[in-house]
Amino acid sequence: MSRTARTFVVLVLFAIGTSLITPLIPLYKRNLGFGDTVVTLFLVCYVIALVPSMLTLGQLSDRIGRKGVLAGAILMLAAAQVVLVTEPPLAGLLIARAMQGFATGAFFGTCTAFLVEQTPPAKRGAIAVLSSVSVRGGLALGPGFGGVFAEYLPHPLRLPFAIHLGALAVALVLLLLLPETVARGPQRRLSLRIEVPAAERAVFWRVLVPSGMLFSLFDGVCLSIVPVFEVQDLGVTNYALVGAAGFLVLMAGAVAQLVLRHLPPTPAIGWGLVVACVAFLGVVVGAPLKSATVVLASVTLTGAACGLVFKGGVDLATRIAPPQDRGKLMSSYYVACYLGGFSVPLLVVGILADAIGRTEALLVLVGVAAVATAWTWMVGLRAIDRLATHH
Repeated sequence: MSRTARTFVVLVLFAIGTSLITPLIPLYKRNLGFGDTVVTLFLVCYVIALVPSMLTLGQLSDRIGRKGVLAGAILMLAAAQVVLVTEPPLAGLLIARAMQGFATGAFFGTCTAFLVEQTPPAKRGAIAVLSSVSVRGGLALGPGFGGVFAEYLPHPLRLPFAIHLGALAVALVLLLLLPETVARGPQRRLSLRIEVPAAERAVFWRVLVPSGMLFSLFDGVCLSIVPVFEVQDLGVTNYALVGAAGFLVLMAGAVAQLVLRHLPPTPAIGWGLVVACVAFLGVVVGAPLKSATVVLASVTLTGAACGLVFKGGVDLATRIAPPQDRGKLMSSYYVACYLGGFSVPLLVVGILADAIGRTEALLVLVGVAAVATAWTWMVGLRAIDRLATHH
């Protein structure tokens, strides 16, 4: 197995464990008796720890080497899985999610760089694209496996994490056998600063931020509220189907990026948002129909559209920024996606679900997303044309 292939295996084995908990949230909710607001905290706590980790530890890997940061991230994720194996109370669950978020922030950016550096220069562009697709695909396998384990194996709140500890051990061994790709650099101070180059600020705030917030909010709802919606509103009792929602939204996004990889950024973002809004209505319609099939089909199409929006955002950020500013803009875009969709807006959806009902809250989400999509079309995408004219 080549170095690149072994690095891909490490990436996928890690990614699975960060989303393994998704289909188990309805079980925790039933056992511990919390509301939908708390359900959203499973992602909010994850992101609160992920963002500062992403902003600092990627820099650290540039100075001390990739393998040390990656090994630390694997060990941190393993510690979180150990906490979950003990089937802790709610506070322990949220702490474990924060640990997973911190590990993820350290891992994905660093592993992407490590993967590209393991690859011959002629193939690095294709590998960079494939790595971003693999992250989403690996994340998709977590809910898929978690649902199957919960349905067909004993101890559904313990065994999935115990099994993943074995996978992390394999990942750590593979990592340690790979060569380091970065020489130790100068010891400069780390910073948490988010930087948006002045020339790209109009597009960043009018296109990248709103589109990143919207697609990640749809993703976040599908990974938190929708599994609970399936169990409590649709009466789904098969947890493999519950896990399918998270699997489909993430995997469809990965596949869409590959199939439509040549689609330019503007239509990918604009039409991706439109399709996501329309498709997500199927989740709302699924409630009166009591149809898990309709909900899962809706989630799949929503995920595919979200994948296109993400692809368009990455392509746009890459195209508009000069090489010396590209890293700054990409980091800022990722932070906007995570903080925009997986924090306050997601928490608001959870609060609304507790206050007025899940179906009604999801309908409000679609309405607000439709208004934001229209604004992005009318105001945001025009900023791209103006920037192109100036360049």
